[in-house]
Amino acid sequence: MSRFFAALQFLTLFPWPRRTERSAGEVGRTAVFFPVIGFLLGVTLIAANWLLASIATSELSSVTLVALLAWLTRGLHLDGLGDTFDGLGAGGDRERILRVMDDSHIGAFGVIAIVLVLFLKIHALASIDVDRWRALLIAPVLGRWAMVLLGYRSKAAKTGLGSTVIDHLGTKPFLFATFISLLLVAAILHGTGVVMMAWAAIFTLASKIYFHRRLGGVTGDTFGAVGELSETSVMVFLALGSR
Repeated sequence: MSRFFAALQFLTLFPWPRRTERSAGEVGRTAVFFPVIGFLLGVTLIAANWLLASIATSELSSVTLVALLAWLTRGLHLDGLGDTFDGLGAGGDRERILRVMDDSHIGAFGVIAIVLVLFLKIHALASIDVDRWRALLIAPVLGRWAMVLLGYRSKAAKTGLGSTVIDHLGTKPFLFATFISLLLVAAILHGTGVVMMAWAAIFTLASKIYFHRRLGGVTGDTFGAVGELSETSVMVFLALGSR
């Protein structure tokens, strides 16, 4: 349970059972519970959607849900998305890209990436009138499973939270996280859920290859970027399928 609560503290704003300093090893081993945390985030969004259903339009509730998800995750993954696109947008060699990614200031590429992702999520959710709850569950699960897949057998481009996760993510935790994710998406969306998981895997593996070639590995920021893009693309595909 210690690893579960460490994952909850690491990925969300919840401090339960209390917000404490975690060792590098403890933080690194939390990846096994990433999909479970995604599921709990989805359950929270479903509860909020139910409360909003009778008082807000589909568009307004979608904005509220996306804002709630960003708040619950402390904007951590969105920050990684912005930093990643700032670095890649700046161009240059590996050292320059990593230096820009480490800069605390956000640039034009980062702002554009974050705004587009938020708009896509909002409009995707607003387009799903029937069974929106399925999208609210499956997208956070696959977004966080994508992070596990990205970290498994990857190289760290630099020392940081990303390298901590990579160093402590073994085969058994990876397989457990994958099995749990597969069970959840199959139960929620049956065959469509499995297809969405396959898509998330293809996108993540392609991203892994790209980051290893461009940066020499992955970083904490790229974890956030891949998680956000996977989550968003799943919402978009489900919205397209509902038309």
